[in-house]
Amino acid sequence: MRVPVFLKQLALRTSAILIVKTIGALIRIPLFRLLGAEGVGLYQMTYSYYGFLLTFISGGFPTALSFMTAKNLGQGKAFLKVTTFFFMIAGTVAGVISYLFASDIAVFMGDRQLMLPIQYVAPALCIVPILSLMRGFLQGIEQYGSIAVSEIVEQMVRVGTMLALTLLWIGYGNSLAVGGTVFGAFTGAASALIFLLFIFRFRDFQQYQKGGRLSPPVLTILPDVSSYLKMAMAILATRLIVPLSEFLDAVIIPHRLQDAGLSASQATGIFGEVSGMATTIVYLPTLITAALSHTLAAKIAEDWKEEEYTSVFRRTRLAVQLTWMWGTGSGLFLFFYGKNLGFLLFDNPFVGEAIRYLALIPLLTGIREVTTTILWAQDEKKEPLIGLVAGMVCSVVLSYVLVGIPGFGYEGIIISILSLEAVAMLWNFRIIKKQNNTVFSASSIVNEVIGMLLIGWCLFQMLHCLGEMYMLFLPQYVQEGVKMSLFYMIIVLYAIIRFIKANKIKLFL
Repeated sequence: MRVPVFLKQLALRTSAILIVKTIGALIRIPLFRLLGAEGVGLYQMTYSYYGFLLTFISGGFPTALSFMTAKNLGQGKAFLKVTTFFFMIAGTVAGVISYLFASDIAVFMGDRQLMLPIQYVAPALCIVPILSLMRGFLQGIEQYGSIAVSEIVEQMVRVGTMLALTLLWIGYGNSLAVGGTVFGAFTGAASALIFLLFIFRFRDFQQYQKGGRLSPPVLTILPDVSSYLKMAMAILATRLIVPLSEFLDAVIIPHRLQDAGLSASQATGIFGEVSGMATTIVYLPTLITAALSHTLAAKIAEDWKEEEYTSVFRRTRLAVQLTWMWGTGSGLFLFFYGKNLGFLLFDNPFVGEAIRYLALIPLLTGIREVTTTILWAQDEKKEPLIGLVAGMVCSVVLSYVLVGIPGFGYEGIIISILSLEAVAMLWNFRIIKKQNNTVFSASSIVNEVIGMLLIGWCLFQMLHCLGEMYMLFLPQYVQEGVKMSLFYMIIVLYAIIRFIKANKIKLFL
């Protein structure tokens, strides 16, 4: 039996997302060891500024363009041309302003060393919005292979640039080294853009030009323009929340740490240890839930459109159950082995403590992402936005109040990060529970969590004893690596078996 085209496209996009995100997350580990805590803080603050501006410029236009192109190819081409023109102007203006006023922006963000990194990331603002728009158009004509390859090309060139320039410039100070690191955003995007321009010219348009050259499209239907803009603005409102929150954290936290008596260098270092190093590790397990969300969206949307509500609620229950079991298992691993990860990956005990405190992130973020996807598939776009806004407000207030307390900087940053995810997750959870009260059973969730906690604790103790008895002849890092690998594999296997048994899923007929 032939595999449906939809499943091929879905597998291709999901695989590309996992590859790109995994490479991006793992490359940070050697880079962060090179840059140190202060360098990581500068990197994180620069990227928060860049991410906020990038999201503000491009917003929801790439996604809106994909929907418009899918409906009408001619209009999609017209929107692509017009929007590209405006993106070129907006991106160039943002890049030039960032470059010229980098010194003032650095002072505003609390560390003068940010000047060079901001200047080096400025060129990316000129081309990344255009790259995103082209990918949106390709998604509309279902050229998923081209999108996937362009993402991998971008990431590989970006990673190569980051490593090369960081190694070359690390001896000239953190400011220049971080500038070389963030410059990878420009080289990677430029490579992907050149690749897509080649695809546009020689492959993707050929099937539409076989019957003769198409006349230049003209925008004459105002309602379509209006719907395009409204859709783009609605998506922007949702997508801007997280980058805005990260940017506000990058501005508020270093300033408040300095208000608490620390120097600019110390404040940047603490921000880097928590918001850069620790979060890189604790968010890694969410790659799986992100892939689950990507796979889930189309299925639930189709069932909802066909009014197959029983199927919708069944998929919702299974998805959330799988997510919290995966998140709980990952959280146990991070809690028990957080200190080990901090030493092995970053040679920093403070990062290990932060990883332990942030062990709830895989659970909270995983459920937030999956429930957001479920609500979006049901045309409930306002509810996830409300939850994220409430979470952001709570996070900003807590970070401002708590981080400024002398000696409470680490804890304040961690509490603010967890509050955003917890508030948004609980809001989504409440909406889904309100739709169908039988989707989740509180008692079964509590029982399963207690079971996983007991299994995790017993497994940790058992592996510790076995290590003391049979692995003392091995180097310390090898011992820890073996114990961590065994723990994660066993706890994940247990979660999968419990999921299959609880839902009476038959693997073999």
